[in-house]
Amino acid sequence: MINITVEFFGIPRQRTGEAEASVSLGNDQGTLAGLLHQLSRDFTDFGDTCVVDGQLDPLYIANRDGEEFLTDPASTLKDGDRILILSSDAGG
Repeated sequence: MINITVEFFGIPRQRTGEAEASVSLGNDQGTLAGLLHQLSRDFTDFGDTCVVDGQLDPLYIANRDGEEFLTDPASTLKDGDRILILSSDAGG
């Protein structure tokens, strides 16, 4: 299992109703796409608003550990990653 902590900011936070969530993914689902799929299942409003065709809507971005922006749905996640999901205009 891969355990990921996700922090939500702006509209993603409004859609989930949470500031943070812990997500466990199977080893075969440890990608950004796998994380977004699970988040869409856990938070339907988030999935309806922020995810399009298995990836983040261009209005939103994902960042790993405050250091690296993730744009490729196939980006591999590792146990302990902290993923920030925020509005793209907030990211700079």
